[in-house]
Amino acid sequence: MAPPLTGGPGTPERRLLQAAADGDLRLFKRIASALDGGKGRIGEAVEAVRDCGAGALHVAAGRGRMAVCAYLVEKLHVDVGAVDESGETPLAYALRGGSVDTVRFLLDHGADPNKPGEHGCTALHVAAGAGLCEMIEALLSKGADVDCFSYCGTPLHAAIIGKQDAAVKILLDHHADCNKAMSIHYTPLIAALHVGSLKCVKLLIKAGADVKGVGQLTPLIVAANEGLTGFYKCLLDAGADPDVRDDGGQLPIEIAAHNNRRKDVEILFPVTSRIPYVRDWSVDGILAHVKSVPKEEDDPLYKMGPAYLKSEGSKAFKRKDYVSAVNFYSMAIKLDPSDVTLHSNKSLCWVHLGDGE
Repeated sequence: MAPPLTGGPGTPERRLLQAAADGDLRLFKRIASALDGGKGRIGEAVEAVRDCGAGALHVAAGRGRMAVCAYLVEKLHVDVGAVDESGETPLAYALRGGSVDTVRFLLDHGADPNKPGEHGCTALHVAAGAGLCEMIEALLSKGADVDCFSYCGTPLHAAIIGKQDAAVKILLDHHADCNKAMSIHYTPLIAALHVGSLKCVKLLIKAGADVKGVGQLTPLIVAANEGLTGFYKCLLDAGADPDVRDDGGQLPIEIAAHNNRRKDVEILFPVTSRIPYVRDWSVDGILAHVKSVPKEEDDPLYKMGPAYLKSEGSKAFKRKDYVSAVNFYSMAIKLDPSDVTLHSNKSLCWVHLGDGE
């Protein structure tokens, strides 16, 4: 790991990186020559200049300064795979900077599209999550692994979590595995349901996503829990099983009824097998039955308020009890649906549950 750059803004090192950022090639060459001091090793002198591990190529690539990038790579032969203190390469900087030309240039000159950065993310994860479609195409054309794993799953997971349906389509067109899960349950389809993207769900089903799911976390159960009324038809048409119970023993129709979602119950009723303990097997009968069951609102914990539930959720998360954390966050969301942190924390719990941690 390179040490942080020392010295004030007027030092030659600082001015060199600023010239790279500004794309001032003439000034860059002059400062580089001065740093070399006539030793004839300008490339080494330039590569020795770092700011938190980032060199001139990182800086120039992040700003899309093609002339400086070309000089550094083609004339000085600097390392296109050099990493900063976070493990990020010039390619990652170019991606975040939004310059397709710079990305293509680096790939053409040996940048590794599969080199993982922080948390194991590759350039394709970054591009997919941000919906950078041209970047995705460029990376795939140079051999990027469409199914590589990181902390957030595959690039397909990243695109779905970012609600980037155009990126999802490109990845699927390049044969991304639409059923590759983080551990057992967290498939791309489950991820698409959690973020509420009907476009992504339809794209995945068209590509062959398994709508039956694995174990007790099925797509229909997720849809019922999240209140995704508009999602049932495409799931059922694709063969989703409405008779699979969740880990609490409830069917999707019961989950919908417990949440007083009559429309959902009406959709699920014709396709759900009769439940023996529900005497009046009708939409009204199911809704009436669940009213006789103790409500979540009667739980003493529920009455403690959103701040308390959020705190308990955080405690459960820290001890890696993600199931309890989801329950706490879900109760808190019902009391305070505008708290975006609660939604984010709940989603993170699902990621960990899917990742098997």
